[in-house]
Amino acid sequence: MVRLLGAVLVAGGAAWTGLSAAEGLKRHVRTLETIRDGLALLEQELELDSPPLPELMERLIPRSAGPARALFQGCRESLERLSWEPFSQGWRRLTETLPGLDGETRRTLEPLGDVLGRCDWNEQRRRVDAICRRVDELRVRAEERQRRQGKVYRALGAAGGAFLVILLL
Repeated sequence: MVRLLGAVLVAGGAAWTGLSAAEGLKRHVRTLETIRDGLALLEQELELDSPPLPELMERLIPRSAGPARALFQGCRESLERLSWEPFSQGWRRLTETLPGLDGETRRTLEPLGDVLGRCDWNEQRRRVDAICRRVDELRVRAEERQRRQGKVYRALGAAGGAFLVILLL
């Protein structure tokens, strides 16, 4: 009985590992979607009104979600530290520490800190649009990776669990 229980736990653990890895891929896609949606809101605000940066962040925070909201909140906090840290440096630090972003997404978002609040609204909007398109490309690639590798991770978890059960019994 104990042996059977151990085999079930091992099989469940292996299956959970596969499912967890597949869920990580899904979380990455959702993160990219929220970042893209937040950037689209930013672009829309720049196009319609082009408010000062602190007011812009105040408008975006309640309308965004997840990592995009955290990005805009961190941006607002960066604006409060302008006396001892340039905005571009605060933005760069923020993109490096924001959870859920991979290296490519971080590198994609980094240049935005150099133009927000510094350039005219047309240049800011143009840059946000370019970065938004790039994040959308990354999202499409992540979705494809999730479709392909998610199935593999789930199958490997189940097969690995079954293999371990056979070895234990």
